[in-house]
Amino acid sequence: MSGFASQEYEGIVTCDKDPTNVLRQRTRPIMMDEWDSTHATVQRLLDIRENVLRGGAGLAAPQIGINHPIFIYTPDRTTESLRIVINPSFEPIGDRTIEGYEACFSEPLRCAKLKRWEKIKVIYQTKDGEVVEDVLDGFAAKVFQHEMDHLNGILTIDHKDAEVLSFTNAQSFQDHMQQIHEEDSKRYPRRLKV
Repeated sequence: MSGFASQEYEGIVTCDKDPTNVLRQRTRPIMMDEWDSTHATVQRLLDIRENVLRGGAGLAAPQIGINHPIFIYTPDRTTESLRIVINPSFEPIGDRTIEGYEACFSEPLRCAKLKRWEKIKVIYQTKDGEVVEDVLDGFAAKVFQHEMDHLNGILTIDHKDAEVLSFTNAQSFQDHMQQIHEEDSKRYPRRLKV
């Protein structure tokens, strides 16, 4: 099944195989004089998501071994809504949180139940350097925060209150995540515009 973290994927750094410790390092902002380096990183993220992972809600540069503050994500799990995010930041709006299981391509056969801010204000740059300010809620906010964790050197299993589940085989993991996806589709109505 595609788009699940049910195995190790070629080109993806995992928490068990991270020789340069890139998953545990905080990224630093990319300056405009370094901007040309972002294009290759963005293209590699897009290629790996499409050709290796065949889906997924998000993927961050540290997960492919590049210590840049770049990620791609989709607010509704569709390729059509895919967003490219560079030099992001966010702040919570209000104090409400949502709780749910999250899987990660860098943590195969594991998922963690975490609390995330329900609504956030985000600021980031596009691949063209344009500044975007937006308000995200629900699933989009959850995915954005997950990818931000990667840019800060944090994995889901690092959250102190995380309820981590580990699976011994791909089928049991996929069955669990399919159930989570079905619950998410009821909890977060699919929207093409955030």
